[in-house]
Amino acid sequence: MDTNTVTALTTRDREVILALCTKVRLFTLDQIASTWWSESRSSRQTAQRRLAKLAEGELVHRQRLAVSPLPKLDTPVIAWSPGDMDPDFGAAAWILQSRWKEGSKTTTVYTATKKATRLFGGKSHKKLKSTPQATHDLGVSQIYLGLLQTNSENAKRWIGEDILAPYRIRQKLPDAVIADAPNTNPDLVLEFGGSYNRPRVQAFHKDCKDRNLPYELW
Repeated sequence: MDTNTVTALTTRDREVILALCTKVRLFTLDQIASTWWSESRSSRQTAQRRLAKLAEGELVHRQRLAVSPLPKLDTPVIAWSPGDMDPDFGAAAWILQSRWKEGSKTTTVYTATKKATRLFGGKSHKKLKSTPQATHDLGVSQIYLGLLQTNSENAKRWIGEDILAPYRIRQKLPDAVIADAPNTNPDLVLEFGGSYNRPRVQAFHKDCKDRNLPYELW
């Protein structure tokens, strides 16, 4: 691969790298394989070989992290819009906390490098730690990938918290928003609820309600 230009990159390469630079912080190998190599009978191995080439070109960084296996994220736990009644915060917290069935496992993950962000913009996250934050970030990534499959136009308008942060000084920072730009009012706020307790669910709801913003808590 020509490491001096992006001309050697395939469309699939560009999509993976751009997502890591500007949409999410990391992907697991399985997330990448099931999304971008789903048509391959040996998707995991094929993705792994291609990602190794991208790593050789210093466009992605590979590492092993201890993270908790994600629960199914088929539908949001709460989908709220201005004018709706307040949700049952206790019930939502119970769902969020009871859905984690397994302990942490060592998993291969990929992040964007500084070289990649120089080419595509965004932010790199080369050095990660095996913490609950890494699991949380993978949950956010899974929400993004689900949106990519079901609503590609909204996926293009996904703005992650690292891009959003400079525009939300002294404000609560959600995991992502669907918006035309980071400095505009979002059409939808997105948050991965992890194992949030009742007060945290309620605080997130209050912030969105006070600002009249629809949200999905996953």
